[in-house]
Amino acid sequence: MKSLKGHLLIASHTLLDPNFVKTVVLMFEHTDKGAGGVILNRATDKTIGDIAKQVFEIDSDWQKPIHLGGPVSGPLSAAHTLEDLADLEILPGLYGTFDPAKVIRLIEQSIEPSLFVVNYAGWGPGQLEGELAEDAWKVLPARPEHVFWKENKDLWKAVLSELLGDKISSALRLKIKPRDPRLN
Repeated sequence: MKSLKGHLLIASHTLLDPNFVKTVVLMFEHTDKGAGGVILNRATDKTIGDIAKQVFEIDSDWQKPIHLGGPVSGPLSAAHTLEDLADLEILPGLYGTFDPAKVIRLIEQSIEPSLFVVNYAGWGPGQLEGELAEDAWKVLPARPEHVFWKENKDLWKAVLSELLGDKISSALRLKIKPRDPRLN
């Protein structure tokens, strides 16, 4: 089994589970014991400033959105680029933090780039492999710009276009591929 840690799962058009329709999931773990990731493109209407006092007993007016990482209950966590505040490395230079003390430090310092998520997506042993075999997900190596998406375009559509560009380049054996295949 090839681990998909550090990859994106992109929901295919055929994936109709309402928890995952048109989602992009960053995989932070994938072993023979199961898999875990966080949805990148489901912002909630709550911000760090909205919950900081209630959850962490700290004052913050940071209007950083909190994302819904998946249907499985889990703590507020963050993806960021500071190795000294990391609990795990997701891909080179991209770290995840679950430890509440480290999350508080990220909030107090308003660290950017960052992505805050609550909950996660999880799969039991073999479950994700079954979904991949059914073509429920497309896979693309993740980059930090996917995680810290700031463009006005829809992330799901953008990564599907990127994946299509990769397939076109591969099929044509192109050494240089366009960033956006629609502009080729």
